[in-house]
Amino acid sequence: MKGNAKKILFLEIIFILFASLCIIFGIKINEYLLSLILFAGFGASIYLIGFKKDKIAKNKKIIITVAVITIAILFLTYAIGFIGGFVRSPYTKNIFGMLMNIIPVVLIIVPMELLRYQFCSEKNLINIILSVVVLVLIDIMYSMSFYDFVDNFVLLEFVCLIVIPSISKNIVMSIYSKNYGYAVTLVYTLILGTYEYIVPITPNYDEYLTSIMNILMPLFNMQFINFYFRKRERKDSRDKHIGSKIFITLCVLFLIFLVCIYSNLFRYWVATIASGSMSPTIEVGDIVVIDKWYADNPSELVVGDVLVFRVKNTLYTHRIISILEKNNNYYIRTKGDYKDNAEDSWVVVKDDIVGRVEYKIKYLGLPSVWLHNLLSKGA
Repeated sequence: MKGNAKKILFLEIIFILFASLCIIFGIKINEYLLSLILFAGFGASIYLIGFKKDKIAKNKKIIITVAVITIAILFLTYAIGFIGGFVRSPYTKNIFGMLMNIIPVVLIIVPMELLRYQFCSEKNLINIILSVVVLVLIDIMYSMSFYDFVDNFVLLEFVCLIVIPSISKNIVMSIYSKNYGYAVTLVYTLILGTYEYIVPITPNYDEYLTSIMNILMPLFNMQFINFYFRKRERKDSRDKHIGSKIFITLCVLFLIFLVCIYSNLFRYWVATIASGSMSPTIEVGDIVVIDKWYADNPSELVVGDVLVFRVKNTLYTHRIISILEKNNNYYIRTKGDYKDNAEDSWVVVKDDIVGRVEYKIKYLGLPSVWLHNLLSKGA
């Protein structure tokens, strides 16, 4: 390992120890203090190894391509939002409010990407791997201020919603920084870090689907870049090129499938169970597959079916205990499977029916429940 790589390794170990201690002892760091720490680390890296000027002019085409692809992916997510609908952004849209939201983000992103560039500048594999570790730990250290770790359930929530997306993002950004320099990663992270404070609406995705998209978006971006810049002179390059096309196609189809099935567009729909009223048959965090055909054909329902219905805009999943048909109208009584549940106080009629539960998938909806609870606490 060369001298500069050893100096970078030393700085990375310092950051790892510092971030680890903050995480272990639960020290909360706000955005301005984090910005100062990152700038200090960047300054220390310049003192140790100097600063290699990024070849922005040479990489101009790549920078523009990354910006275009990133914006295009965002447009795609918004276009798919026409299926599931949109909601008003929770952030203020006056100029002063936008600046107050954007400035702290920029103050973190800029030194973070410059520091990443320094970590990856020697193109040493150990330095690059440790750069990912350092920046994931920094994400964890900062995000901890928004969580109260009262039990292992919250810890698992944190891992699924914060740690895994951070690993995905930082792996891709470190590869970009090594290959193309800091300007490329700055463009990508600034676009994704600030757009939500500017646009007035956001797609009304299920929180679980949003978390999946946050994990996949950096990988999409990298695959599109590889697809765009792949050399085709050699056969093995062509094979990799085809592999990238297949990967991109499968990922896009998977995302579209998730959006469609969550958007209630087709006969079968999925919903996440957020209460324990059907325990032990269906637990909190299970996903149920609902056949909406029964909403128009209530005569096909029988006692014992698990029904999904709405009462006063609230979605319930309970078992049918009796059905009364009178003058072609159906009056259905329901009850949750939980042992202490009493019979429901309401009567379900045809207009209330969403569908019948056909299948359940264990635990797959837990991230959605966790994120919903987290957002509810912050409301």
